[in-house]
Amino acid sequence: MLKACLFLAVLPIWLSAGSAQACAPLALADAAALTLATAQARVVDCHPDVLAARAGLGGAVADVQVAGQRPNPQLTLGAGSVGRELGSGALWDKTFDHSVRLDQLIERGGKPGLRQGSAQAALQAANADLADARRRAVQAVSHAHLDLWSAQGRVTQLSAAAALGVESLRAMDRRVQAGDAPPLDATRLRLDDARLQADLRQARADVIDFQHALAWLIGAPDQAGDMLALLPDAGRWTAPTADAADPTHGALRRADVVAAQARVAAAEQARDLAAAARTRDVSVGVQFDRWPTSPANGSGTGNTLSVSLSVPLFVRHGYEGERARAEADLATARLGLTRAASNARSELARAESRAVAARDRRKLVAEQLEPAAERVAAGAEIAYQRGATGALEWLEARRSLRAVRLERIAADAELAKALADWQASATPLDAIKP
Repeated sequence: MLKACLFLAVLPIWLSAGSAQACAPLALADAAALTLATAQARVVDCHPDVLAARAGLGGAVADVQVAGQRPNPQLTLGAGSVGRELGSGALWDKTFDHSVRLDQLIERGGKPGLRQGSAQAALQAANADLADARRRAVQAVSHAHLDLWSAQGRVTQLSAAAALGVESLRAMDRRVQAGDAPPLDATRLRLDDARLQADLRQARADVIDFQHALAWLIGAPDQAGDMLALLPDAGRWTAPTADAADPTHGALRRADVVAAQARVAAAEQARDLAAAARTRDVSVGVQFDRWPTSPANGSGTGNTLSVSLSVPLFVRHGYEGERARAEADLATARLGLTRAASNARSELARAESRAVAARDRRKLVAEQLEPAAERVAAGAEIAYQRGATGALEWLEARRSLRAVRLERIAADAELAKALADWQASATPLDAIKP
């Protein structure tokens, strides 16, 4: 079920990358023309969640090292029957009981292998967690980049409309003074311009907000004010077809599902380790005693050697609590795997559905609504200039065109986000480069 060899193969690369690389400053040239690919490339070394997952991986590596260690022997030095008449000569020959004892705990029941197996499975889960953090970080950066791009697009469209509104107000004032238009038309135009200015201020505030949000995700807070997002080539966008959608394809190979599988394996090893606690460990001891004789003490016993063996007595408990806790942890891990697999299937199916819907919406806006709104606005402009229609109809046509152009920006961003979500949902673990 688990691709252990895959994890062990990519582990040295990830560890070396984490120790050797750091979040480099974002060049001003890149910030001023920030592509989605450039922003995504900074995820590896700069995204906070990825850095936290890499730190967790380092802890899992240390846990494997700890699990592979065997109990250290214990050395005991002692002195007994120490009196005032110690005699002359070296300390080793003085007349008191010297004792040197060495104890070694011997683990039985396969505990070392089970402990190391659990740590190895936990390491595999940490590896998958790092890959999943990168997958989700790329998705979050894509959303932030596209939010910034769409806010910039709104500022551009609204700024152009505001500039056109200024010229229209001047022309309207001249017509009112000349008696060619009623003052009410000028009032309506000023109201429309006031709404437009309010929308423009909000769009500019959104740009600043999204700049800082994106800068935090890619580790470039100092370049937030210089960021200008560029949209990927729309002609290269592809989306799944509804009839070919397969919600289960690739879901069980996603990093979060693989991590849940590894946690189940770790919990199974921990369950077996808790059961193995019923197999008694033994402690073997060897002791050397020396009590030399001297003119002051003729009753020494010389050198003696003793061996001891000690085992625990399961009188008060037999590790029942540890075994119950291990079984509960295993049940929790299995539920987590079921939940992760179900969530992966559902997320992939929903992402495919949203991508198809976003593609159809963008096609409708780009091929039907926008051309129609441009034709209506152009006709209303000509009709108003010739006096064939009133200012209200003219303003309504301009508002409709502005709304459709803003809708086009939103549709482009929505499609790009939907495809980013779809790609993130469908990306298996082995497709994420270390």
